[in-house]
Amino acid sequence: MSLLNAIRNLQQQEALTEAITLCQQALAVQPDTPELLALFAVLSCQMQDFQQGRKCLAALQAKLIQLNAETLTDIAATHLLLKEPLSALEALNAALALAPKLYLAQIRRGLVMMQLGQFAEARDDLHTALPHCPNAQQAAIRINIARCALYLGDNNEALEQIQQTQNLGGSHLEAWLLAAVDTYIALNRWHDAETAIHHAVEAGSEELKCVKLFAWVLAAQDKHGQATHALREALKQHPHDIDLLMQLAALARVQGHYGEVLHHLYTAIKIEPDNASLWVQLAQSGHKHFDGASAKLAAEKALALTEKEIGLKRAEALVAIATVTTEAQQAENYYQQALNQVPNYAPASLGLGHLLLQWGRIDEATVFFEAVAAHHPILGYGALINARRFPDDPEILARIEKLAYLPSMQGTVSGSLLFDLAAAWEHQKDYAKAFRFANEANEASRKFLSYSAVRHTQYCQAIRHIFTSEFFAQRRDYGNPSCLPAFVLGMPRSGTTLVEQILGGHQAVFVAGEIGILSGVIQKLNAWERHLGSGQQYPSCVRDLTAEQARYFADDILKELRQYSPDAHYIVDKLPHNFEHIGFIRLLFPHAPIINVQREPRDVAVSNFFIDYQAKFGGMGFAYDLKDIGEQIRDYQALMRHWDKILSKPILTVCYEDVVTNTEAIARKILAYLELAWTDSVLNFQNLERAVKTASVWQVRQPIYNTSTEKWRRYQDFLQPLETVLTATATEDTTMAASVELPAGYFFQGMAYLQDNLPEQAIAVFAKLLRHHPQHAAALHMLGIANYQLGNHQKALALVKTSIAHQCHHASWYKNLSTILMALGQLDDAQAAKAKSEQLKTLNRLSSEVSTSIFENTDII
Repeated sequence: MSLLNAIRNLQQQEALTEAITLCQQALAVQPDTPELLALFAVLSCQMQDFQQGRKCLAALQAKLIQLNAETLTDIAATHLLLKEPLSALEALNAALALAPKLYLAQIRRGLVMMQLGQFAEARDDLHTALPHCPNAQQAAIRINIARCALYLGDNNEALEQIQQTQNLGGSHLEAWLLAAVDTYIALNRWHDAETAIHHAVEAGSEELKCVKLFAWVLAAQDKHGQATHALREALKQHPHDIDLLMQLAALARVQGHYGEVLHHLYTAIKIEPDNASLWVQLAQSGHKHFDGASAKLAAEKALALTEKEIGLKRAEALVAIATVTTEAQQAENYYQQALNQVPNYAPASLGLGHLLLQWGRIDEATVFFEAVAAHHPILGYGALINARRFPDDPEILARIEKLAYLPSMQGTVSGSLLFDLAAAWEHQKDYAKAFRFANEANEASRKFLSYSAVRHTQYCQAIRHIFTSEFFAQRRDYGNPSCLPAFVLGMPRSGTTLVEQILGGHQAVFVAGEIGILSGVIQKLNAWERHLGSGQQYPSCVRDLTAEQARYFADDILKELRQYSPDAHYIVDKLPHNFEHIGFIRLLFPHAPIINVQREPRDVAVSNFFIDYQAKFGGMGFAYDLKDIGEQIRDYQALMRHWDKILSKPILTVCYEDVVTNTEAIARKILAYLELAWTDSVLNFQNLERAVKTASVWQVRQPIYNTSTEKWRRYQDFLQPLETVLTATATEDTTMAASVELPAGYFFQGMAYLQDNLPEQAIAVFAKLLRHHPQHAAALHMLGIANYQLGNHQKALALVKTSIAHQCHHASWYKNLSTILMALGQLDDAQAAKAKSEQLKTLNRLSSEVSTSIFENTDII
């Protein structure tokens, strides 16, 4: 017994290495002693050797022996460290039944209750244990009592416990600091929080840790810019501190600065390339921002690095690879493997639940979400709310509300929790409260968004300005006649997923989801224009496309689509915002079917306003403000009027309300438009075996219901900002004057003249192009080349130098400059230009997303 006490004393003094060594020596002599095995299990888990901890638990279970209270308490501690609170609670209840005054069991049960979110019970246990525990442990217990008090809203007790902890002094300065800052922040006493940090620095706490905490305090006050600055300054002094880099990445993630997130992660990976957790975070970031290829590579790296690991690190890697795996069964297997590594591991249970939800296995998904709720109530109930399993217990909603208003890295409130509350109270039919939470959630999100309704309107005006009747008249022979690509589009939340599901019930149709096949082409066009130096981007750059180039892109899309299904008659891309790209669709696929889904605008607005989109930093930034939603709806309506006016092949428009009230009639109308035979299977869409990954994941698994029609009337007292926009009188486009349409592929026509040594004709083309687009640096450069071909070397030199001043990254342009300078006898300058050309060659290769096979070279002379 004295040996056990010696080991426990070392453990309490945090001399874990010495404690575990002494324990191993004792086990070598007495290998079957339950007390030693249980204590060794705890020490192993404290040293992060979770595999050894599980082995000890298995050995104890196999012995089927009567265990004393102390041993049961150590077994509970092991379960607690393994993140198995329910198993820990069972052991602690058994221990306290044997020894009701065993203070260590009471302390640990209090910690378990905190993990389970039962803060009142936790506080009672900790209070009971406090008078009986050694002075060395009292600070930690008081800190946890303070945390319980905070969650229970007892601010006075939280402050009292913090003050008592500070008076104890000793080695708990850092733990006190964290609790004190939490307490002061919860009370909005920001000055006191900052004072506590300064006090800790003066008392000898590590300055870097205090800087990190200070940045957290700033972020919690919505001062994210100042927090970032403080951390960057610290990083200058500690460039290899991984925690600093991760805190900067977290701040950037909250603000939607994806490029910064990647920068900090890659910097950390350079420092610790074998740190699997960093690769896991890289995979998660890539997946969240739809960079599937990078996410998959990072997840595979994490999996390889943890191949011989057992426990939490392996589970993290398995969840990362499951998240990016497109094959459902394989993803499910990965999640199950992660749960085998760490039972009840919340990310694995949540991931598996969401995967099952996407495939319509709602009841199975709910089981996993409920399991999470048992261990992590807030995470679990958030997932259950998204699956439309709403908590009826007012205490649960009150707890979520309490946490929603606790400041965090997100700022003074948690927008995601407020969205959950809005949905829950809508279910309770308390619409005023639901709208209040939704409005606060949207306000919390908007502070990070850079969305501009004015810029979006200008973008839509530019689209209408480019894609005109005259534009298409010049390009009658463009594109591919295939009808394979089909498009379902409209405002987000207008019913596009429902129409897609109906289509998916037909054996001739493959519904691919929101694959965004046009977005990739547009990215390639913009990349090419940057390389070219035209100063243009989509949509204006489509005027330069030749028939050959348009056909190339169309054929490339068909090749990509056939990978989804080799035999389908139609393959559907259901990206709602493709309403912006209907002109481009018709350019590439003149005969492609397009189905536009309309819905009562106010219902569209309310539905968007109540959802927190994963892509809020991308194309969904409009959804967080009623006025912006109204402007987006008006842009959509203006574009649809434009397409109906100028396009020869009609677009089929269906109304969501008609789909709901007369499903079969609308389904027949859609199939007639597609020239497909009728089949009853299209009406059985809720049982369609395919993943649904949109915000409509739950709705499309239900039979048709009409409760979502005229939903806006529940909130009509709050919709004045929306109504003002929607009822405003439409105005004509005045931002862009009409211009004479240049011939299709005009720039490349000039290039052809250059290559055929016809400089006069080339000069006419490029000069005219520059009158329409004065910032077209490539046209300016080629005008210089044409003058060089005519022997006008001085004029050529001036034009080429001006073009390079606009676009200074082209190796071939410096090579052309060198040739002109050589002709003028300026040999030193020519040599310098040639050297610059060589220097830029490796930096100036075309991006892998641009195919050089369809664009002519600009290296002319």
